[in-house]
Amino acid sequence: MKLGIARMNAQQAFIAFVQRCILPDKARRFSELAFTKNGQQKVLASLDHDFEHAVRSDASRSTDYDGVLASPCFVFYRPLGFGAAFDSVREAYDQLAVKDGWLILLRDGSAGVHRPESR
Repeated sequence: MKLGIARMNAQQAFIAFVQRCILPDKARRFSELAFTKNGQQKVLASLDHDFEHAVRSDASRSTDYDGVLASPCFVFYRPLGFGAAFDSVREAYDQLAVKDGWLILLRDGSAGVHRPESR
């Protein structure tokens, strides 16, 4: 059963994203971590450095993001927690610190923007 955007929660969107864009062994691990509060904290901590090394090379793309800037999203960022909901990617991006690691995901987990710490 495929979940629609309106019905997918942050945990489901995160799992959908990692299964599509992260190396298989790491995707399994990140998916398992998403099920517990302690695991979610480990995921948030990994966004600073470890997460980028787990991204599949064919999943990373430079593209025109104008089409997704108005899309609702979830933000994974230590100060906001695991999957804070935002009305748009633009709004989320504007509120995130440039020195910290974070991940923005479309609410269906189909795409994301990751920023490692200090980059």
